[in-house]
Amino acid sequence: MEKKVTCKSVLSDTKLYGLDYSVNPYTGCRHSCRYCYAVFMKKFTGHVEEWGEFVDVKENAPEVLEEEVKNKEPGRVLLSSVTDPYQSSEKKHRITRRLLEILQRKGFSVSILTKSSLVLRDIDILKKFEHGKLSVGFTINFSDDADRKIWEPGASTIQERKNALESLRSEGIPTYIHVGPWLEGITNLQRIMEETEDLIYEFQVENLNTRRKETILKVVMENYPELADRYRDILGGGKKHNKRLRRSVEKLREVSAVPVKLYID
Repeated sequence: MEKKVTCKSVLSDTKLYGLDYSVNPYTGCRHSCRYCYAVFMKKFTGHVEEWGEFVDVKENAPEVLEEEVKNKEPGRVLLSSVTDPYQSSEKKHRITRRLLEILQRKGFSVSILTKSSLVLRDIDILKKFEHGKLSVGFTINFSDDADRKIWEPGASTIQERKNALESLRSEGIPTYIHVGPWLEGITNLQRIMEETEDLIYEFQVENLNTRRKETILKVVMENYPELADRYRDILGGGKKHNKRLRRSVEKLREVSAVPVKLYID
């Protein structure tokens, strides 16, 4: 279900990933990622639908942002933190595109994080950003599209994201990979790095947020039964999981020339 709503604010303060602001053009997300922690947004919106089955389009977001930037110091903006700015609704409504135009004109730095190749539509705007004021990241958690279909049924295929990376890089736009979340026993960090390291300036790895533990365990039991006991421990607060993640990242750093950042609780 999709509906238009109005918002009072769109430029939110954040310290996420060391950024200053976050901008979310939509509430809800059609990518329907089974691990997505942003399901907590339902507490504030009153939606009873399952996460992934609704999208609220903030139709006045560009007008609100235009006013907000008059009183804000230009800083680093994440597009987006609790939705994908290039989910399917963007193709029709073009809210993200209009927000980018404002942020570029006002001298803000922007980091886009998406799972969608639709970002290529806006290359004309992306190329207008001053050097060092724009980066585009793709979340790639899997090397096999069969896993993507299980966990991210509404998102672009893995190959589409890689192709988009190549297109952006060929246009001189800085790109990065964000593995988030790292799903132990499922995510192959080394393979993802090998397939993308020539296209990126940074490789980010984020730990699993256990907010949706029941859904995550259900998906694992149905599709990876051999990992069920391991995930019962992980989702129950097992501390060895974090140690194994740190070891995996250290091994990756030893063999890659690309800087690897780890985000872990």
